Amino acid sequence: MMNFCGWLKTFKRKGKRTATDEDEDVDDGVGEMTHGETANGVKEGERSTSEKRANSGRFTGWGRKLKSVTKQATSERSDGQPGDTPTATDGDGIEKKSIGDAVEECGENEGNPRNKTALKPGHSLMDWIRLGNSGIDLTGVGGRITPVTHAELAKHNRPDDTWMAIRGKVYNVTRYMNFHPGGADELMRGAGKDATKLFEEVHAWVNYESLLAKCYIGPLRNTVTLNLGDSSKPASKLPPAPPASFLQATKSKVAPVETQQSPAQSTTDRVDTGTEDATTPPNALTIVSSTSDDSLRLSVPIVPRFDWIQKTAELTLIFYTRSLANPGVLVECIDHLEVTVNILLESSVQHRYRFHLANNVRWPCIARTSLESGKIELMFTKLCPALWTSYGTMTYERRENCELQLHEYDVATRVEITHDSCALLLRPKNNCLLQVTPVGYHVSVSASIEGEYVSRSYTPVPMGCVSTDCPGTFVPLLIKSYPDGCLSKHLTRPVPLGTSLQVSQPSGNFVLGKLRHHNRFGLLAAGSGLTPMLALLLYLLERTSNRIEHICLLYFNKTEADIWCREMLENLCKKDKRLTVRHYLSETEQPEQPPADNSGDGNRASFAHGRVTPEIVRQLTAKESPLYATYCCLCGPKPFNELCHQYFRATDHNPKHLHSFQG
Repeated sequence: MMNFCGWLKTFKRKGKRTATDEDEDVDDGVGEMTHGETANGVKEGERSTSEKRANSGRFTGWGRKLKSVTKQATSERSDGQPGDTPTATDGDGIEKKSIGDAVEECGENEGNPRNKTALKPGHSLMDWIRLGNSGIDLTGVGGRITPVTHAELAKHNRPDDTWMAIRGKVYNVTRYMNFHPGGADELMRGAGKDATKLFEEVHAWVNYESLLAKCYIGPLRNTVTLNLGDSSKPASKLPPAPPASFLQATKSKVAPVETQQSPAQSTTDRVDTGTEDATTPPNALTIVSSTSDDSLRLSVPIVPRFDWIQKTAELTLIFYTRSLANPGVLVECIDHLEVTVNILLESSVQHRYRFHLANNVRWPCIARTSLESGKIELMFTKLCPALWTSYGTMTYERRENCELQLHEYDVATRVEITHDSCALLLRPKNNCLLQVTPVGYHVSVSASIEGEYVSRSYTPVPMGCVSTDCPGTFVPLLIKSYPDGCLSKHLTRPVPLGTSLQVSQPSGNFVLGKLRHHNRFGLLAAGSGLTPMLALLLYLLERTSNRIEHICLLYFNKTEADIWCREMLENLCKKDKRLTVRHYLSETEQPEQPPADNSGDGNRASFAHGRVTPEIVRQLTAKESPLYATYCCLCGPKPFNELCHQYFRATDHNPKHLHSFQG
């Protein structure tokens, strides 16, 4: 196939043809035409002289225009304009990039909405990623999530202050202007308005949520005002105001269905009013779209939306839930074709999917969850690499108030972490189960001891919190052995390792969405109460929307030897200056302070003597304190939790912004 330079030379030769050359046969090497025959199969000699002259004139004009624009582009490049970079040349020394620009200017790509512009030095995609990770506030609102109305959005339509909305989310794209491959003018077409339609026309496949994550301001708030029952207008055709019972939450149930496609997606109609009145009539009913954080009073159940993608060697099953839904996932492999997926949402609701795949896959799969978007991905390796025409078939069922399901596990690995505590890796029987535990949830572990079943609740920890490799199907636990605890001693015994343990599905009442508007947190943990804080701490530090300002972890123990995950917490402090860790030791008179860190790599954990006191709690609730937190979580023995609640009630801290994890 002829390359671009050869094609260009051919048309240059045609451009030099004159009317006197019309009888000469030319084989330009394009296509599969025979000598002396045109693309339409008409012999050269059969064409009229006027038609030949017309075509000759067309080639001549096109060639002259191309030559002129190419020469102009090459001249501009040689002038050393800002943003010019060296480009490759062909054998004739013609600059390839200039030729490409010339072809676009000659109309070859006319109508293409994705024409790109040359970016200035230091404005590549990698430069944009570095800018986003530099800590600079790209939102212009301090990084706090704020719902935006259409009227407010319309005010930000200048090049130095540009907001736009895409699919219900508002972004400040002012700093992105010079990084946009299509140029600032193209981006300004969507300034100050909902640019969803424009975005989908040009490049709907672009992952804008990841690209503009650091520019996210908040959801686009759509409000419509209906004047119901206006007595001043008796001729009004509007119906009377609905009864109060209309606004009460209702629950709906979905019957089991069998389909080859995803279950129906829960959608919300949006009304775009463009502007909002400053005043609202007294009889008006205001409806706020669920795209804003002020969600509808109607309790809309979450119905996951299913999708699938594939590569030659991989199959990925995707489930879209809801932002901050904090889902739990149970994946069970029946055989290489049958897979069951249970998605746990809203405490007592399960969404059960049973797949019969088109071809065999390998086990185990890899599970990935995005808490901020609510997206769940299950990646399977195909047994025989090939592209499938379908994923297979699926049955879907929604269940409410289900009985607690138990699965059998064995202790696969035991690692001592302190003098009385161990890290345990629990392996499912037959290794056919994979479980993802929501943040702040726990599981119930039961074992038969001397003929009686004994049960206790434990919170699984992130895999990185154990000092050994943890396969994806294993459940990692940190367990303290108590002298009078028959189950803890049974689980942590070195020989033989525990077997035939009954482990429940995750359960809990922690609502991750309540943390959405907060960016200063206080975490109080005592002893083994650290376990629910670990997953929460890692999520908060990695959160991109409403970026965290400060997290204070107050960890209470008897001695230094009782501290769990000390090295991990130290590393987090060094890595992220937003985290402060303070250890309080009750049985050590004067804890030894670690040497000062003069490397400038980060802060270090501090130590103090004592127990939880009102003064410690006031440091978290006083606005002038550097440890001030707008949301607090606590976990520990029952006396510790009760004492903390008593101290918080003595302050002006909002009780709705305090969560106590119960084991």
